[in-house]
Amino acid sequence: MSLLFTSQLRFLARAPWSAATALVGVALGVASVVAVHLIGAEVQRSLEDATPPHLAALTHVATASDADADAYFRLRDAWRRQPDSPIRALVPMVEGQAPGGAGPVRVIGVDWLALPAGAGGPGGSADVLLGRAVIADAALRAGGAPQVSVGDRTLQVAATVETGLGTAVFADIALAQRLLDAPPSRVDRVGITLRDPWARWRDRLDALMPGFGAGLPEDPGGAARRAVDALAGHQGVAWTVRPVAAERPSAALARSVLFNLGALGTLALLVAWFLIHQVAVIWLRRQRLVFERLVALGAAPARLRRAFVTLLGLVGLSATLIGLAAGVVLAWALMGLSAAATDVSLAAGAGRALDPWLLGKAVLSGFGICLLGGYGAFAGALAEPGGGAVRWRRWLVPLLGAVMVGGIVFDATGVLGGFAAILALSLLGVAAVGPVLAGLRRRADRRRGARLRLLDRLAVREVAWYPRLLSVALAALTLAVATSIGIAVMVESFRIDFARMLDLRLAGDLYVYDSRGLESEEPGSRLAPVAGWLEAHPDVRRISRSGQADARVAGLPVEVGFARMDALEAARYRHGAPLAPGEALVSERLARDLEVGIGDVLPTPAGGLTVVGLFAGFGDPAGRVVVDLASLPRLGLEPRLTRLSVDLRADADPAALAAALTARFPALTAEPRRSIRARALDIFDRTFAITQALALLALTVAVVGTYNALVALRLQQAPTVRLLEAQGVGRRALARLSLVRAGTVGAIAALLALPLGLAMAWALCAVVNPRAFGWTVSLHLPVAGWLPPLVLGFAAALLAGALPAPRERGGDHGDG
Repeated sequence: MSLLFTSQLRFLARAPWSAATALVGVALGVASVVAVHLIGAEVQRSLEDATPPHLAALTHVATASDADADAYFRLRDAWRRQPDSPIRALVPMVEGQAPGGAGPVRVIGVDWLALPAGAGGPGGSADVLLGRAVIADAALRAGGAPQVSVGDRTLQVAATVETGLGTAVFADIALAQRLLDAPPSRVDRVGITLRDPWARWRDRLDALMPGFGAGLPEDPGGAARRAVDALAGHQGVAWTVRPVAAERPSAALARSVLFNLGALGTLALLVAWFLIHQVAVIWLRRQRLVFERLVALGAAPARLRRAFVTLLGLVGLSATLIGLAAGVVLAWALMGLSAAATDVSLAAGAGRALDPWLLGKAVLSGFGICLLGGYGAFAGALAEPGGGAVRWRRWLVPLLGAVMVGGIVFDATGVLGGFAAILALSLLGVAAVGPVLAGLRRRADRRRGARLRLLDRLAVREVAWYPRLLSVALAALTLAVATSIGIAVMVESFRIDFARMLDLRLAGDLYVYDSRGLESEEPGSRLAPVAGWLEAHPDVRRISRSGQADARVAGLPVEVGFARMDALEAARYRHGAPLAPGEALVSERLARDLEVGIGDVLPTPAGGLTVVGLFAGFGDPAGRVVVDLASLPRLGLEPRLTRLSVDLRADADPAALAAALTARFPALTAEPRRSIRARALDIFDRTFAITQALALLALTVAVVGTYNALVALRLQQAPTVRLLEAQGVGRRALARLSLVRAGTVGAIAALLALPLGLAMAWALCAVVNPRAFGWTVSLHLPVAGWLPPLVLGFAAALLAGALPAPRERGGDHGDG
């Protein structure tokens, strides 16, 4: 072991507190990355396991209003005559509802033989390929029965899957046509598998950061659409091509949540990078005199750098191992919150394995960044003042500005562009720390703080006189507080909008429904006695009947809500007039997917629906359409009413009426509006608790860095403190000096973080949310959103200043 490295180990042993704080900060950053990766990987694995068999190998789905078998075969014939087409497979499909033993059954028919080689499909079952058996969803196959009933047929079940589609069966296309009493010429959609040269890289990026693919633009450049248009030519059929994610909106929503969690989860790591660089700078300054003497004695700077970087590598390696263990524990602690956010049931073995991608991220995040931080700090210490730093800053700010504007303006960049804009905005805020400290120093030199007490003025000047000791820690604290503000304001704004939406939609005092469905072969017959009993009750003022069903509009799966849409019902969706037959209210998500607005017409199986209003469908995974009962035939639906909304007299007790109703009709569920609203808000709070926990973790790491910087500043000012003590300044006054110094740092961080955090909140509300989830959140500025992070950041800085400085012997040689 070389003497230089031995001297570095001796320095580490003589500065244990500084080493411990660096170790904890980097370990927390690694732990956040590990936890987010484990949660994301498990959720993504659950999503893959729940992929319906007919969609597993597809990349896009094509629909047309006049699609049939003839149009499909003409498309297929053109494809066979173009060997250079980027399309690998064309798969015809049909879908519809058939009566079953316990209610309607969703029948999905697929030409399994048309799937590309190696696709999952029927899992190699010859009976499914030949139409002698089906694949059943777990929701339909009660008790694991070997058979299911669809219409007047009893079908053998070859396999069971959990797809989240409800009571569904997957069959050969010919068998599905018979089950649906459809003609052999019926084809509803054509699945497409596109040759994607970037697919392997996307899979690797998803392995590196689960859910990352959701942030990339869907079908960049419209390759699938262009390929289908080239095949269709002048055949007279207008095909609409959409990514396969449109068939699974709940999965797409979950992947967007994963992307957001992963992007926000890297915040603690970014702050940890600032921390390790700050530690490296501080340790170099504390050993500067020793290094200068060694260089004067003939030691090569490269060997000094190697010994110093190796020392930081040891810290990084230890922090990586600790962070891996802590990350697994943190993942388990946050697992329930992640499940609430994505509505996915996590496997019992979540976090059971550390895959190579995760280990690589952890090693890079801890060990690698420590090496790079040490190397960068050493290179900066040897750089000449006014050297290259100024030159690269000249183009850095315009570049960050261009990335920010591009990510916000160009919608084609998707969620990835939105977060790129937020990252660029964050780095611009960090870049402002240096100029702010320089300006503070100029003001301090001009004696503009002469009205302050002597020691207070000294504390403020110390912050301004040593920007290199404080700038990195101040940048980390500013970034952590700003992100906390951005997330908190976005969540509070979302909560305000969500609560207002609940107050509009849940206008009734009591809601009655049956989770098994109140419908029967005679629509509404099961509801009739319940409604009659309620109408005779003296506490009931009004009863509204409504229902919900799945349908397709313009080829997209949508949720259809229906009721007698009089003026009162329409007002619950912020529409000021009753809905006439043929009119519809559309959620923002569906309007965005279909690129329609007020006045446009949605194509339906029997006529069209005119869009007369838009509403925010917060939390709806799929697009949603609301129509009057009279418009259901246009969608091919029957008015099967499944819910009663009951308005009560002012002095009535909803809970008492609910108890009486369920005692009279035990199969029903009756719940007061207040409990439904409270449960919805509780789920909302649980959904966003994980993002707030990650922001708090980043703030903790930033506080560690701030404490390190303030301790270094105290050590730097040791001669000044001894002089003050010699002049009779007591310990209480010196403690006040430390608090004012820390308070100045906290105040600067708060002043910089507030506008930066509000800008982040606007980007999250107006850019990221519409691209990720399909709805816009109105920006609100409640005190509960921005004040707590500011107070917490300022208090954390004061706490870091109030903690006693460790008595370490690490070569404390300052430059005065």
